[in-house]
Amino acid sequence: MRVSAISSALILLLLFNCASTSEVIYDYNLNVDFNQFDTYVLCMDDFFIEHTNHPKLDTELTRQMIGDAVAVEMEKKNHRTNVFEPQLQAGFRILISEETAQFKNCEHSEDLEYWENCTIHQETYEEETLVVYVADFNTNKVLWHASILCDLKKPKNKLRPYINGLVKDLFATYPKTEVAPHPDEDKVF
Repeated sequence: MRVSAISSALILLLLFNCASTSEVIYDYNLNVDFNQFDTYVLCMDDFFIEHTNHPKLDTELTRQMIGDAVAVEMEKKNHRTNVFEPQLQAGFRILISEETAQFKNCEHSEDLEYWENCTIHQETYEEETLVVYVADFNTNKVLWHASILCDLKKPKNKLRPYINGLVKDLFATYPKTEVAPHPDEDKVF
């Protein structure tokens, strides 16, 4: 009984160690007061598909969802858009890396004690990373950026909430203090 409990604990420990966890990696300019900015524009170039060799990962719909999520988070940080002279430019990148691994599948012949058949199987693994950034509109210098590993191969009905969650996690590292909306903003005159 004791051996069974110990082996179960070891298996559970191995599963937790092998589990994939995505953490947000971010950086920002410490010399910039992000509270001084209140206007932004989305980078329109980021809405164009870059990875044509990955049509299931990089789509117009995926890019539109990411852009919408970035706009929502910028608004939550009390940045306004649709202005003539924006101070910031917000955008995103989808990075896709591929790695091909080769596996040997050798079948052993019991009768003659040699390798009867040895084939090589190739498997290509894709890893997607979502990067969100905010740059000074006039100088084009990136002031803040954050990235997270992601999986964009989700069904359409699950993709939007997934992307919204990713972008929300990324913007949790944005160095502007959240400002409560002015109480008169929602009033209709």
